This record gives sequence, structure tokens and C-alpha cells, in this order.
Amino acid sequence: MLRLGNIRVHLGRFRLRIHRLHVRPGEYRVLLGPTGTGKTVLLETIAGLYAPRQGQIVLNGRDVTRTPPEHRDLGVVYQQYALFPHLQVFDNIAFGLRLRREADSRIRKKVEEMASFLGISHLLARRPGNLSGGECQRTALARALVLRPRLLLLDEPLSALDLLTRDRLRRELQRIHANFGITILHITHDLDEAFFLADRMTVMRNGMLLQEGTPQAVARRPATRFVAELTGTKNFLPATVAADGTIMVREMGPLDPGLMTTPPRAGQGEILLTFPSWAIELGAAAEQGSHWWRGKARVTDIRRTESQVELELARGDAVRLHTTLSRREAEQLPFRPEPGATVRIAIGQNDLHWLPAGEE
Repeated sequence: MLRLGNIRVHLGRFRLRIHRLHVRPGEYRVLLGPTGTGKTVLLETIAGLYAPRQGQIVLNGRDVTRTPPEHRDLGVVYQQYALFPHLQVFDNIAFGLRLRREADSRIRKKVEEMASFLGISHLLARRPGNLSGGECQRTALARALVLRPRLLLLDEPLSALDLLTRDRLRRELQRIHANFGITILHITHDLDEAFFLADRMTVMRNGMLLQEGTPQAVARRPATRFVAELTGTKNFLPATVAADGTIMVREMGPLDPGLMTTPPRAGQGEILLTFPSWAIELGAAAEQGSHWWRGKARVTDIRRTESQVELELARGDAVRLHTTLSRREAEQLPFRPEPGATVRIAIGQNDLHWLPAGEE
């Protein structure tokens, strides 16, 4: 559906360098990266707003690298909606159809059908200044989708919305994808958004693509520490791999390489052992089942949200561990998790992963 090869874009000091990107037909692809990493530049290069110095953009089997934006058969929805403030919702949605010189009867039918699908039929006579953020974003989606593009580009479409509206529109995007079967490339810095929506996810940093796969695969097997941290991993333990393959973890002791899906090679030297927060068990659960390590740790910090409790635990002076519990799980612990408390913990054998030390 969409293929990019060896794309280079220079904007001042910023460099976009995309070796390869392939989005399959009907796929919901999320591009995840921090603010300022070049996600919008990549999206606008695909849309035709920036001309690459080199490389090729192929859309549905056609080279569109030098094709004007209006002839690329794609739709774009931005974070700030980009609606025409002087036009009613009907006319905003109809704008692209009128540029195509479609008959008025067909325009009215298509606009009304799309407005009904997105639940904004009652807004057609209003202007954007009289709409909520969610209503504006639905209008922007309708304006893009009414043209039935082959590819829909979404530039942080939910980041300007409140939490409740954001959750509703996430589900709306799922419904759009399921009903239209449209290929979507959605850029965001929100990990929850990526996990909720993506068939596949690509991680981006400093104008380059670092890793791609299903969200679960990228999170469980990150290629670098940056990818690990971006996808939610907080546990990094310094370790050393000896010449005989033995893994010695600082403040923890030896680790059997056989417990790892892909153990490091013998003599690898310094590495970082990583694992998800839910691999750490506390209290009675730490005494049951198979674990790589059991011992004691000191509670150094607690962060509470409406639904979760995150504990930071210390082993020695240099090692920090993180685990997250639901509020109910925290309340059922046989001890009160307060800073300074010493607790028994265990680390499960599954999902142990390693990264080269010192590599970002």
C-alpha cells in the first residue's frame, strides 16, 4: 500500500532519514515517538508537502514522490482540526467533493451519510466556533473520509482532547477502520493510544525509524534502551556475561541463561537485563510459583493514581526496580507499602530480555 525507500528530507538542521517503511493494505499503523522527533515531517512528506532530496514514495503501486498533494488520493487529519471557521460543518465536509466538481445531489448524499456515520448530523448547520473539541475532530474526520481516500494520515488527532473525549474517539477510530477497511498511518507520542489502535507500531527517534512490529512484540523485545523506555519498561539491571556464558546480575547474583528466550553470547561483557513491571511479585505471591530471583528490597517511592499504585524498590545503592499494582492488589498486600519498608519480592522467569550496555 505505502512504501518509502531511502527518503532524505532536510529542514534547517533537522534531517529526516527513512531507510524503509512499508504499510500494508488495510493496516492500522501507529508511528510512536517523542515530540520533536520528526513524525509530522514524515507524515507531511508522504502527503506531498515536503519534497525529499532523495528516495521514493510509492502509494498503491504508483510512484508519487513528485506528485502534487491533491493527486495522491489520501486524507489528512491534524491535531488542531484545520477547519474553515467561516464555513458551516456541511460545507467543511463537502469542501473536497466540490473541488472534485461532483454534482450537488451526490455531495449532499455523501455528506449526510458520513455525518450520520460519525454522529454529527445535528451539527451540519453549525460553524466550527460553536463546536466542542470532539465535534471538531469528528468533522475533520468526516471531511477526510468523505473522499474515500486510499490512505488516511492522522497527525496526533487526539492529543488536544480531554480524557473522556479522547477515549470515545479512540473507539471511533477503531470503528472507522473496521467499517471502511481503510489503511491508516497514525502518529502519536501516547503509548496507550498506540497499544489500543495499532495492528503494527513503528518507533521513531531523531528523524529515523528504530524498530517495528506489533505493539506487544516491540514492548517485550525492544531493540534499544530508548525503545524500551518509550514502550514502558522501567527495570534495567546491570549484568556481566562471562566467557562461559554465565550471567552475573549486580545486587542479584547469577542468572541461568536458559531462562532467556534469546540469551547473550558467551563473553558478551556488560549488558542490561530488562523485564516488565508486572514480572515482580510482592508478599505471598513472591513465595509461590517459579521465579528467577527471590529476596528483599526496600520501598523508596510510591506513586498513586486513580487506579494504580507504582512502587519503586531498591537493592543496594545502584539498583532500582519498579512494579505496578492495581489499587485492589495494593490493598490486599499483607503489609502497608510505605517508603522505608522492607518487602519480600520475586522476579518471574518469563519475559527476561537483554540489551547492550551503554547503547541508547
